[in-house]
Amino acid sequence: MGLDMYLYRKEVEEVAYWRKANAIHNWIVTNWGTVDDCSPISISISGLIDLRDTCVKVVDLGTEEAAMELLPPVGGFFFGTTDINDWYWDDIKGTITKLNEIIETSTDDQEFEYQASW
Repeated sequence: MGLDMYLYRKEVEEVAYWRKANAIHNWIVTNWGTVDDCSPISISISGLIDLRDTCVKVVDLGTEEAAMELLPPVGGFFFGTTDINDWYWDDIKGTITKLNEIIETSTDDQEFEYQASW
């Protein structure tokens, strides 16, 4: 078991999947959610652009301090490590790649739904 996370276009098409990328989960819940209870969270394309830009900034700065300030990992029973390690950086870089593709193939009024499961 672990922190499995999904992002869907409102037409119920899975467009991204993460596993134990708890910093990404934390960012979405903090910026777009209300309660971290596995309920669906609506997020706009502008929200995904904000997340992508935050990830890019963290990678560009490349420091643990920037990571902890802008995209801090969050702990939880199934959430994986909270260390800023190679897994963390791979999750952030992978998120940039995923979101670039989603942003390029979506319209400005496209709505998305994020949901975590644990």
